[in-house]
Amino acid sequence: MRDQFIELHQERDLGQKLNATFAFLRQNFKPLFRCVLLYVVPFALLAGIFSGVYQSTQLRELSGAVQYSSWGEFSYSNSVNSVHYWVSLFFTLVSGVLLCLTVYGYMLEYRQNQGEVTPGAVWARAKSNFIPLLYSSVGVVVLCGLATLLLLLPGIYVTVALSLFGIVMLYEETGFLDTVERCFYLVKGHWWSAFGFLLLVMLLQGVIGFMGSLPAIVVYIFRILQLPGGDSDMLLIVASSFTTILSLVLYVISTTAVGFLYFDLVERKDGVGLLEQVNQIGTKPEVTASSY
Repeated sequence: MRDQFIELHQERDLGQKLNATFAFLRQNFKPLFRCVLLYVVPFALLAGIFSGVYQSTQLRELSGAVQYSSWGEFSYSNSVNSVHYWVSLFFTLVSGVLLCLTVYGYMLEYRQNQGEVTPGAVWARAKSNFIPLLYSSVGVVVLCGLATLLLLLPGIYVTVALSLFGIVMLYEETGFLDTVERCFYLVKGHWWSAFGFLLLVMLLQGVIGFMGSLPAIVVYIFRILQLPGGDSDMLLIVASSFTTILSLVLYVISTTAVGFLYFDLVERKDGVGLLEQVNQIGTKPEVTASSY
């Protein structure tokens, strides 16, 4: 028997949004993570490998294991190592954008097709929106960074509002400026509830992520203290790759939570779900919504 369909367009309090987030992930664990494995993990793996190479070189230099015979050799080594850093950063950005598109694309397909989702349909949404969201993500990071540099509190306000950027752009098919304006419109009057919900989700995600990062932390400690096994570059790369992939996959939790926050705010502001239910009266049987 198919699991009960979870209505996305619905007003929910903090506890209900949290329950709906984990209920949705539990219900869709296999198909959703299959999409993440296909479209996100390969790029996360590349980010982890390059990050591991970069960190390995940095730790060797800090421990004094690397000695340079000339300034030219030092400059060349750091130039190459910087390439590893920037390539890792690029693949991390690509992975993050693809994760947003995969999760939100899945949620939109889930809503549109009453719970029936195929990886091909999710990929079609991700592929068509990848470049616009990739460019826009850089702009969002710049906006949040500038707001934080000016004053901490405005930075937090902007960051919470723009956390909705990805799903607004994908679902409402808006440009950069319209999406930014829409994000601030949605959180207006509901910022504190949005902040509290996102803070709680990030704390839960952080606890899980810390447990998963323990292997990498142990390797770093062994390397810094020059304990047996700590000098293995391969071990450090493997540990770094594992931590990078795990951290990114765990962002499925907060990304899904932002999706439910978005639909909650849209319902409070525009009443889209209620209007759709009214329009469906007399045309077809009403879909049973989950109690989450």
